[in-house]
Amino acid sequence: MSESLTIMTRSQADAVLADLDLEAAIKGQADVFAAYSAGGTKPGPDGVAPIQTPMRHVLGSPEMNMLFMPARAVDKTSIKIVSVPKKGGDGLPGSTVILDEVTGRVRAIINARRLTAFRNAAGSVLSYRAIGKNQQPKRLVLFGAGGQADAHALFFAKTYPSIKELVVVSRRSTPRSTALVAKLTKLFPAVAVSEGIASYPDEEFDLSAAIAGADIIVTMTSSTKALFAAKDVKAGAHIVLVGSYKPEMREVEDALIQRAGVILVDSQEACGHEAGELQNVPADKLIEIGAVVTGSDAAKAELSRFDKSDISVFKSVGLGVQDVAIASLVLDQAEAKGLVSKVEDYDAEGDE
Repeated sequence: MSESLTIMTRSQADAVLADLDLEAAIKGQADVFAAYSAGGTKPGPDGVAPIQTPMRHVLGSPEMNMLFMPARAVDKTSIKIVSVPKKGGDGLPGSTVILDEVTGRVRAIINARRLTAFRNAAGSVLSYRAIGKNQQPKRLVLFGAGGQADAHALFFAKTYPSIKELVVVSRRSTPRSTALVAKLTKLFPAVAVSEGIASYPDEEFDLSAAIAGADIIVTMTSSTKALFAAKDVKAGAHIVLVGSYKPEMREVEDALIQRAGVILVDSQEACGHEAGELQNVPADKLIEIGAVVTGSDAAKAELSRFDKSDISVFKSVGLGVQDVAIASLVLDQAEAKGLVSKVEDYDAEGDE
């Protein structure tokens, strides 16, 4: 008996994401973070590690770098394929292939252009909850105007209705940044949404003032120098760093990291190697968010010393198991709503 192959196009994936169960997405990220930090990378009684996150493989062409990122999370396996244009382009084409662990067949192919942004945003909201701060933020400041900013605005504004100001900070105004501000203004009429231009003189925008009043700041850029002054960040603010993934990249000043009462990371090992902002921070000062979720003794001890008036930082370089979680959730919700296409007899034998 042959099995059908599920296909989810970009428009079908967007339709699911438009009505995604955000709490389910946050829980999915919490579960894989917890499994990762609880020693899930070690083989179990069956000799198989429930959490597997091999290094990504990169293949290059004259026009593209193509990234292949396999991962396994407990009982689900997938591989995400993303193409990064060398000379700009229309976003990052991506697909996630989900495998059936019993038969080994391909269960589904999902257009993944927006899935990475949604998994990151779910993890960012989780980091704010994990800190245990006052959950009534008023101002959210986002650095970046792409898909990551869109997803983070969606997750934070929907999860925290207390947010009344949302500032999108860009290097310069572009059709993309203008469209994002217009979209968010329409989506959240009770929120004052604005765009601030940081790299060019703009008499109408005061970056220092925007930062000074921010409860949550999310950076999603490839910058190699700090985006704002550490001295402007108020006590108790939560900083989410999503952009940097190389040692030479950094989005905030060392002084801000030094001010942090607690530094959460998705992975001590990965952030120690890849996060430019954390190159001078001892590993024992980095608390994995999965350890906080599971309530490990070490995490409890660190958080017990954390004053709620201190700033907090969450640095994410991304884990493959996050892709497994978001892709599986989106696939389940899409199949429940009939928002998929089917290819029958994909693995059936042909006539000889």
